[in-house]
Amino acid sequence: MKFPNARIEDYYRQCEALLSFGNLSWWIIDLQDNPDVFYCNPTMCTTFRLAPTLTQHSVSQTCPIAGDFNKYIAMKDSAEAKKVFAEYQALIDNTHDEYCNRFPYFDEALGKVLYFSSRARAVARDADGKATLLFGMIEPETVTEELYHLASIDCLTKLKNRREFDSQLQFMIELAKREAHYVSLILCDIDHFKLYNDTMGHYAGDECLKKVASTLSQCCSRGIDTVCRYGGEEFAIITFGKADQTAALAEQLRKKLMGLKLPHAATDLGIVTISVGYVSVIPKHNTTAKALIETADRCLYQAKAKGRNQSVGCVCRDAELKDCEQLPKRPTDQA
Repeated sequence: MKFPNARIEDYYRQCEALLSFGNLSWWIIDLQDNPDVFYCNPTMCTTFRLAPTLTQHSVSQTCPIAGDFNKYIAMKDSAEAKKVFAEYQALIDNTHDEYCNRFPYFDEALGKVLYFSSRARAVARDADGKATLLFGMIEPETVTEELYHLASIDCLTKLKNRREFDSQLQFMIELAKREAHYVSLILCDIDHFKLYNDTMGHYAGDECLKKVASTLSQCCSRGIDTVCRYGGEEFAIITFGKADQTAALAEQLRKKLMGLKLPHAATDLGIVTISVGYVSVIPKHNTTAKALIETADRCLYQAKAKGRNQSVGCVCRDAELKDCEQLPKRPTDQA
């Protein structure tokens, strides 16, 4: 194998000697000389159908490292592909020290989709601290496509679960940062749900949760909307779009649920209602998922404080979400 310089060859030979494990793929990219070329071990060539006779491979055309769209990388969900690419790009841009993700791959010989875990980090930097050499490893996960799907779904409501919510929210924030676009978070809470369980029973409570989940999903049918069960009787919607669209969606969710007229004898209206809090922000470099969640939660608290069956939200224009300081804190919040 021919190498462009002694540094790359030295790293490659070291990896070759130290990482000769079965099923482990690894790769090296020289960001300084050619960021679109990677060198990898034979295992990676075999696993991902790369030409074994080539000494160099293209990141942009054939590489699972950056979340490509070739026939074997089974990125049916474009959002997942963008997530992989965003994490790789953050590594190149020097905004992340390392990344760890997973991606699906269609194995023609087996006729099934397999999942792989991928880790990468910068192993060399220049005098200014800028990454000049990337190293990564890829190994197969011992899970099937069905198990992977089940791990991200709430078993009762069939919505995305809390684990998937955390992952999707972080990804959408990073995407909105790059595109200088609004990302929004909507939190919905079933009003007086404890009383519902106390008067109607827990089986009826489960059925109520499923009906609410189905209604939210019907309203959030766009590809940019992710509906999750946040926990208990609380649901979360992550959306990527204009702030006024989020406000309209929040009201649509509330009204649609009212329209079902699900009986709830322990409330003044006699039907199941939801309170909704939402926040929309064009995130900056230091905007965090925690800040969005806390702000949406305070909006939700205000909706409940105003009498429930309300939607309250805010549009924030800076990374610290300071425009939302006028919202009341929850009683348990620190002053």
